[in-house]
Amino acid sequence: NRIRGLARCLQCKALWREGLQPSCDHETVLRLEKQDAAREREDQIPRCAVCGYRGHDPVREVVHGSDGPHAVIATALYQLLPQRRKKVLAFADGRLDAAFFAWYLDRSYQDILYRNLILESARRLRQYSQEGLSLSDLVEELKNQIQSRGISDPQASDLSVRRQAWIAVCREFLTDEKRLSLEGVGLGRWTISWPEWFRVPDLLLEEPWNLTEAEAMDLLYFLIDSMRNQGAIELQHSEPLASVSWSDLQLQKPQTRVRVGRPRTQSGVRSWDGPQGVRAKFLKRLLVQKGLSEDEAEHLAIQTLRQIWEAFDRYDHHAPFEASRLLLKAGDARRLNSAWWRFQALKKNDRVFQCDTCGRLQAVPLGGLCARIGCPGKLKEVAVVDLEPNHYRYLYETDLPGRLRVEEHTAQLAREKAREFQAEFKEGRIHVLSCSTTFELGVDLGDLDTVFLRNVPPETFNYVQRVGRAGRRPGSPGIAITYCRRSPHDLYHFTEPSRMLRGLTKPPVLRLQNEKILLRHITAVAISKFFRAYPDRFGNVELFFGDLENPSAVADFRAFLRQNQAEIERSLVEIIPVNMHEKLGLLRGEWIDYISLQYSGGEESRFAQAEAELTSDYCSVKKLERECRDKGKYKMAEWARRRAKTIAEEDILSYLSRKAVIPKYGFPVDVVELDTQSNSHDTQSVQLQRDLNIAIAEFAPGSQLVANKKLLTSYGLKIVAERAWERRFYRRCTDHNRFDTWNPGDEPPVDRCCGKMTATRQYVIPRFGFVTSVAKPREPKGRPVRLFGTRPFFIGFSGKEQSTVEIPERTPLLRVSKACPGKMGVICEGRRGQGFFICQSCGAGFSERKQPHETPQGRHCSGTLAQLTLGHEFITDVLRIQFLNGPAEDVDPLWFTYSLAYALVGGAAEVLEVPPADLNTTVAHGSGRVLPIVLYDNVPGGAGLVACLEEEYVIFASLKAAHDRVDGRCGCGEDESCYGCLRSYTNQFAHHKIQRGPVRRFLAEIISQWKEASPN
Repeated sequence: NRIRGLARCLQCKALWREGLQPSCDHETVLRLEKQDAAREREDQIPRCAVCGYRGHDPVREVVHGSDGPHAVIATALYQLLPQRRKKVLAFADGRLDAAFFAWYLDRSYQDILYRNLILESARRLRQYSQEGLSLSDLVEELKNQIQSRGISDPQASDLSVRRQAWIAVCREFLTDEKRLSLEGVGLGRWTISWPEWFRVPDLLLEEPWNLTEAEAMDLLYFLIDSMRNQGAIELQHSEPLASVSWSDLQLQKPQTRVRVGRPRTQSGVRSWDGPQGVRAKFLKRLLVQKGLSEDEAEHLAIQTLRQIWEAFDRYDHHAPFEASRLLLKAGDARRLNSAWWRFQALKKNDRVFQCDTCGRLQAVPLGGLCARIGCPGKLKEVAVVDLEPNHYRYLYETDLPGRLRVEEHTAQLAREKAREFQAEFKEGRIHVLSCSTTFELGVDLGDLDTVFLRNVPPETFNYVQRVGRAGRRPGSPGIAITYCRRSPHDLYHFTEPSRMLRGLTKPPVLRLQNEKILLRHITAVAISKFFRAYPDRFGNVELFFGDLENPSAVADFRAFLRQNQAEIERSLVEIIPVNMHEKLGLLRGEWIDYISLQYSGGEESRFAQAEAELTSDYCSVKKLERECRDKGKYKMAEWARRRAKTIAEEDILSYLSRKAVIPKYGFPVDVVELDTQSNSHDTQSVQLQRDLNIAIAEFAPGSQLVANKKLLTSYGLKIVAERAWERRFYRRCTDHNRFDTWNPGDEPPVDRCCGKMTATRQYVIPRFGFVTSVAKPREPKGRPVRLFGTRPFFIGFSGKEQSTVEIPERTPLLRVSKACPGKMGVICEGRRGQGFFICQSCGAGFSERKQPHETPQGRHCSGTLAQLTLGHEFITDVLRIQFLNGPAEDVDPLWFTYSLAYALVGGAAEVLEVPPADLNTTVAHGSGRVLPIVLYDNVPGGAGLVACLEEEYVIFASLKAAHDRVDGRCGCGEDESCYGCLRSYTNQFAHHKIQRGPVRRFLAEIISQWKEASPN
């Protein structure tokens, strides 16, 4: 599937095939290869065809991530702070960022600390062993270090600490981070204590190799070491009770085995002599260096590998017993015996070999060639003391303060767990608390000195509140460190920090006419009066709803409201704006139906929906418990019993708030939940909720996220008995951005936009949320890859379109509509736009057909899979802007307009001083050089933000701010874009099309014309 031989001129971009002469006279040529895409994402490849590297994505944008620098800063702060004040509060805007950083810093510091202790252990024992230390030697001394330094839990047994030491030593021995390992920074070296019966194969001493015995041993070490790098190691333990499995090591690479010949598609098998393997490619390079042709060298390299393998097998027959062999049997393949490996701590004058191109260190010279396949570098011998300074080498050699405890504090945590972490942080038992906005207000953390802002906060008041957490006690000054990421917002404040530091705040905008906000407050008032009248119903879910298989809460609540309607209405009319009384039915009693049966728009009320969902969940697990007991599956039956108990005993206020029946942090968004279905301590302490606008991507089947240091994977859409998902049919035009939608049973719009209109598809609105499987959550191994993005569309105005105004008045450049309610649609079309295959019986979701499958509860299911897109609809305030003139240059109208829209919405957010996520944009259906741009409040019901843009001076300021975003300070090219100017997570679908340069030139011309038309 690879197309080889395609080349491109770097100056004129002309393309030609191999063997053909270029059509230009340039000589600078870049050779290209088309590769198979990864299954998960179309813009990634699973493996580099040149060097064989596997990873999240071998080809990626050269952008420095923030987690590494943040960990370095947090670690340095922890080291430098006085012992009694080692507390750092680390802020991030997003809960996902905060949650992942808690795990990342905990894991990275733990690796640093254990490498520090392993090095100290090796140096302590260096005098007792010339050949180096075995894994068992290191474990014994490391165990003593862990106990003496107080790094293990006080209640940990000697055996558990020994097992902890085994895991640490094996992780270092098999590390995925070779450049950061003790060996990679030049502080240690792994070697083999060759068995006494081992001999150098004669072929390496003869023509054409002609190696000395020392050179041959170096080459054999490289070949054997390549198996270690591939994970082909058998971990031999002299202490079975303290032994560890491969999964305990939490490595990225799997455990493998090696054999001669093709792997025969066997999982976890690597070929010893494969022509595309690292061993054959390196031997080929050595032979070419000796003067052989490419074909001769490849043939001889493969033959040499086969003969060396035969020699290994032949020599191992002299081993006194099977377990002492160098290569141990693993089925029809082999693994290295870890018992023969030794570790040596290097001294300052010891010599290592460093590549002059990639900078990597090697233990052996290997003919002066860098062992990294694809690297053309040469090796130079250097003393350890002469190596360039290295941050990690410094940390491994310095005296670290000991254990660092990091925890998360975000809205993902249950209230009890969040309160527990807050108390432990205040007492100093948690050293770094990675939080989102949950710690901005109303929290006194006592003697906290240090706040670490991992990004520039959205607004000045956020900055003031965050830095104000520190220095609240006399005697110690507060320290606030702000890290500016490569985003437009952070870059702007990095170049002009005075605006943030001045501390000037703008009063927040709150639209009191938002129907969703008001209905949830009405519900809260009514429920509070219900609890006063029936205090025995207050407490947990079961007390409030009654029989959970036949609940009566909604009916009882409605009856109570009817009986006390006049009294409650007197309270409500005092808090609800007068102009909303009629709309909410306060004068006719309709508000009772709105909060208990249906909203005024016909949508089922959150209360009724919550009761139906509760009944469905409870009945489902009780049925599962009965069936499993009848079939003798007692383990699953016990899980179902505990699950039912968890549902019944949840705090009622917690349940009603997370189901968006009553107000909570983050309203008035349409909140849905990712149900973890688990009774384990790890998942009982988390509550995963998102606005449906975000959830259709972040909770889509197959998506992963980190919460409380556990990796959770969405398995499908949640099913509620006797409730069906809302569905819509849709089609869209890929050229003019028209988006048609209609209900099942209705006729689609008769007129089609053009020939580019897509075929009719269907999206489902997952109002009941999403669900994981019952499998125990795993430990993360890295930042979860965001598999899916969303795409917003303007469906239409929900009422009569408002009037428009042309500005500036003297020489109009824009036509701006008055802000008015409009209907927005957001869809997630899955991997490569193929949608999701959703089971209509159990809700399980997949990226491709999987029949039969398991339900989210782990049972067999053969239900029908439907190919669906995930979608969401909401009414909000919208503002439509039409540029009356187009760009002078030839551009694609659709993608130019998208580029312009993203610059404009970012500029508007800066001018209005609101978080970028509070505003959003899309391109409406239209024609011309610039299509209509729709700006909208990213909140159902609207927040009154886009209404501020009706003013001429605000629009002009937004255009200037938009121009500043694309002026080039981000560093990307004119025909490109990056996260420093136009890109964001929410516009992934447009990343390959949006460009900074045309927008910059167009906005510069508009601003110039505007100034001429409005000199004042």
